[in-house]
Amino acid sequence: MTSCMKPNKSLKKRLEKRLLKLFCAGSPECLPEIVIIEEPAGPITAEKVQDLIYLRKFHRASQALIILEREAYGRHNSANDEEISKKQEKVISLFNDLGVEIAEIIRKCIETMSSPNVNESLEMSELAEAVKALAEQVYEDEKYIMGKAELKTRPRKWKQKWVKLVKQSVDKRMSALPQSPGDPKGSTFSKQLDHMGKTMKSDLVLVVNQLKMVYPEIFEVCTVYAKNYHDYVSAQLITATDFDMGEKDRRHLLVWLYYIYPNKIMKHPDLLENVTWETLGPLLPPEKVAELEQRYVANIEAIVEARMTTSLDMEVKFWMEEKEPAVLNGVSHSELPIDIIQAINGEIEGAEKVSFQLANRLLSFLMENLADFLIRYKAKLEEFLAGNRTHSYFLPIVIANLNSCGDYRDYIESLETRDLPEEVKRNVWGIVGDIEKTGFDALLEDLFLQLEPNFKALSQKNGVCSQGTMLQIIKISKAYILQFKTLKPNYYQEIMETIHFYLVKEYITQLLKKKVSLKTPEQQKSTAKQIFENAALIKECCIANGSQAKWLNDAIPKLAEIVNLQDLDAIKLVVASLAIQYTDISKIQVGALLYIKGNLKSSDVKSILKILDIGEAQEAGTPKLFSQIKVS
Repeated sequence: MTSCMKPNKSLKKRLEKRLLKLFCAGSPECLPEIVIIEEPAGPITAEKVQDLIYLRKFHRASQALIILEREAYGRHNSANDEEISKKQEKVISLFNDLGVEIAEIIRKCIETMSSPNVNESLEMSELAEAVKALAEQVYEDEKYIMGKAELKTRPRKWKQKWVKLVKQSVDKRMSALPQSPGDPKGSTFSKQLDHMGKTMKSDLVLVVNQLKMVYPEIFEVCTVYAKNYHDYVSAQLITATDFDMGEKDRRHLLVWLYYIYPNKIMKHPDLLENVTWETLGPLLPPEKVAELEQRYVANIEAIVEARMTTSLDMEVKFWMEEKEPAVLNGVSHSELPIDIIQAINGEIEGAEKVSFQLANRLLSFLMENLADFLIRYKAKLEEFLAGNRTHSYFLPIVIANLNSCGDYRDYIESLETRDLPEEVKRNVWGIVGDIEKTGFDALLEDLFLQLEPNFKALSQKNGVCSQGTMLQIIKISKAYILQFKTLKPNYYQEIMETIHFYLVKEYITQLLKKKVSLKTPEQQKSTAKQIFENAALIKECCIANGSQAKWLNDAIPKLAEIVNLQDLDAIKLVVASLAIQYTDISKIQVGALLYIKGNLKSSDVKSILKILDIGEAQEAGTPKLFSQIKVS
């Protein structure tokens, strides 16, 4: 209560008498009684209004004051100028007194009602009185605005004053230091941000559950309070983002913007139904949010790239230490892909706590980081392969690195449900494929070098019939294949199919060298028999060791059948069957095979070759064998 507002003398005496009786102690007659202070009776006067304010009967005071205002400023006032002036001064003073009392209640109502020891009923009663008084003044202003009143003192803008009072209340609540210390490791900014969020939510819930029932709808009390809290937070965040923020604070702010504010505050059941959030706008301008995200992503990229570089350096160091890679569940193992994938996934999971949209954006950037890493990794691997073929564990290291490609492939496949640009995935797939080819070439290089002179021996005179040479080829292959057992199953199968293809291709290449022309059917049948047996050796070796390339099994036997047959029509049927099954076979290759049949006429050869229609029968995606075979 302000010092300028004093009750009249008679009211003051009655108050003093009752208060003395209320607070005395001792005899029974001094026991407290309920104090009922009567409202001043009689005509409305400035003194009566002052007493009503003193008694905190703000609504009646507001009504009475409006009557006094009309009398003091009305056109039909019969008093002289001096009396009118005094009345108007008194009205102004009373308006100030009433405004001060209402302002104090409005400013402190949230703080007071948030106190654990508050007498809620008493505070709500007083607030209701203040709001009713305020509403009377707002309605009086509305009458003037709508042309139903002509007082020059109107509008007094009580609603605008109330909005300012709400802002003052909110600013004080939000600027107060956090009551609890919170996370001791948290920064001042993060603590303040969490404090603002908790204060805003709890205060707005109080507004919805308690203040809303006191205010008329014209005040839109929930939205006005929400706007002031929203605007306060927005101003603080804009100021904070104008300066360089630490990475933890930046991430905490993004979490707050994307998750805490929209989910924990805006979607609180009480607030969702009572606050028109869409009218408040964003907490930060889009360009500010974009800048935050950009810096967040850039920082994560730098962190992940540093981890990738460290992991690669450690891997290369291991290669040079003459140590055998670990074997887990029968598979040669490297920790490198685990480190790389964990580095990416850890940051993606962290970003998902901010927003899935940001996580997907970050993932796209980190896939580019992964692509760059794989290029550096491939270069380091190729450098190792070129200079360390005598390394004690050369093949196991190559196998471990080839197996790693499977981990990268599995990871990329796990991202199929993510919003990842297709070209980004294709780029990574392509680099992984290049590394796989590098690994396969390194694993098979020595085997093919060992087999090369044996296959050349097959083309010497009638070498295609040399069972000893073929057995040697199979022996070398089987021994070498044993070293591939620690490959992942899919890579083991793939390398077996590559070996299978190589053996069939090389054997056919030597068969078509035109070194031998057999004149008699007996010679041709003997040669065909040996070709059949050699084909069986290749098939048994490859299929028994896991090759699934069964499409290769008929190539050599069909060639042997052509060498064996003597009937022209039968030969044509087999050639036609061969061309259907292996659409890339050429007339030159069939002609080279027919050269072995030295008893065929030139016209017979031409008629056989006519049944081939190379090119038209080929289908896209069908396996190619003969197109890989050169005929000298």
